[in-house]
Amino acid sequence: MGEVVIHVVVPDGYEEAFKKEVEEMAKYLRNKEKLRKNMEKLFGVLKTDKTWKEMKREMYEGRLARYLDSD
Repeated sequence: MGEVVIHVVVPDGYEEAFKKEVEEMAKYLRNKEKLRKNMEKLFGVLKTDKTWKEMKREMYEGRLARYLDSD
């Protein structure tokens, strides 16, 4: 597994929040294949009329709302 070092300028007070988001994205990318296999196992279990994109957008909005509420 490779390692990448990125230097980014963020507004004051957002350093830890930005670092946490980047770490979560890296964790997602490391486990992407495992998550895909788990989603395939769950296919058809969740009864909804929403598309995958709509559900993904709601999940992202929920994470964003938790982040904004934590301030």
